[in-house]
Amino acid sequence: MGGSSRDWDSRARRYKRSRGPSWSQGPMPGMAFAKQGLRWRLLAEGHSAHLPAWQQRRAIALAFRRWSEVAPLSFQEDSSSPGNEIDIRLGFGTGRHLGCPWLFDGPGGELAHTAQPGEIHLDDDEPFSVSPSDHGVNLLQVALHEIGHVLGLPHLSSPDSVMNPLYPTTGGSMELDWQDRRAIQELYGKCEGPFDTVFDWVRKGWSGQQEEPVIQFSTYFLRGDRYWLYDNRQGRPRRGDPRSLEQGWRGLPTGGVDAYLHIWTTDIDRAYFFKGTQYWRYNRDADQTFIKDGEAERYPQCISEGFPGIAGPLDTAVFLQQRRLIYFFKGHQVWAYNVSRQLTLEGFPKSLEDVFPALVPNDHPKGNLDAAYYSYSHRALFLIKGLYCWEVSTGGDGENALQPQRRVAEQWQDLCDVHPSSTVDR
Repeated sequence: MGGSSRDWDSRARRYKRSRGPSWSQGPMPGMAFAKQGLRWRLLAEGHSAHLPAWQQRRAIALAFRRWSEVAPLSFQEDSSSPGNEIDIRLGFGTGRHLGCPWLFDGPGGELAHTAQPGEIHLDDDEPFSVSPSDHGVNLLQVALHEIGHVLGLPHLSSPDSVMNPLYPTTGGSMELDWQDRRAIQELYGKCEGPFDTVFDWVRKGWSGQQEEPVIQFSTYFLRGDRYWLYDNRQGRPRRGDPRSLEQGWRGLPTGGVDAYLHIWTTDIDRAYFFKGTQYWRYNRDADQTFIKDGEAERYPQCISEGFPGIAGPLDTAVFLQQRRLIYFFKGHQVWAYNVSRQLTLEGFPKSLEDVFPALVPNDHPKGNLDAAYYSYSHRALFLIKGLYCWEVSTGGDGENALQPQRRVAEQWQDLCDVHPSSTVDR
């Protein structure tokens, strides 16, 4: 930090990355921007002399994406707008550079600095590279650090943080760690938004002499024509998500789906997607929707034909394997459907509040759910609406009762709607 940021620590064999920002142009302490959509540019006069321009831009674009995957921020490269409309400007230079009052100090010292609000300068006397296996200074690591500064973050103490002031000459993280994530979210908030459906993709396997199958599952969040694969162990989505729905499930209707069901019992193992008044059976082996199953079944089919007594469009649906029941949700009503007998249980439909009463008065979604999700990770059913979720109690006098609401972003973190950035070509 400050004047000492140019020192070389030979014992630790690490560079000092940069000075931390001493300014803030935002409405909150440390918050550098009041808006979420930001435009950036690698200055024409500020390209590195050591790397092709497309490699420089691609590494910088990836660094911006890393931050947008953990906070409600979007970054778009803009090479044509007037300079005063660009939020973040980046450039390489040596010694006295780019009109900056701070001189770079040559090889082995300060790698980069945020010279003023919205300005990132990188010392082109350093041996920048774009491959983790190359010797030299990894541009992605340095760009991650400097973008954190330009967004308003100080240096952080975690050794795995990209905001740690020391740059390791070998190894080092290309990812944001928990401290980076928490720090940027304290400034700009967490990513939030409704989902069309949420489900666990269940696979049954066998281990040793066990009579019961071993359940493996992957968790998916769907919104429109995009989806996230959620890593429950890491508490965050897969790197690079969201992805287009057609990349994950071939043959589904465009624009997203209303619900997903995987019905699995001792004699049934079928997966379905629902949209509007129709549903599609999904061929899990071929990883695509069925076009024809024998001569009798063709998809899509009308929901009321495949599930007598149930009419679409539906809000959502969920299969509870232990009860061998499907719950179909539509408006303020719920249908309980027996999959073995293929009929709706007597007395249904019932109101959502009767089937799933609130433990806390008036703390209830009332109706029009976005998703009903049985989580094998939590071993619990969740009802999801908008930005909130309610966990369903499973035992005692409060069975089927809804626990107090929580924000979806607290239960499942970093589900950020990252927009595809423009392609950086040669």
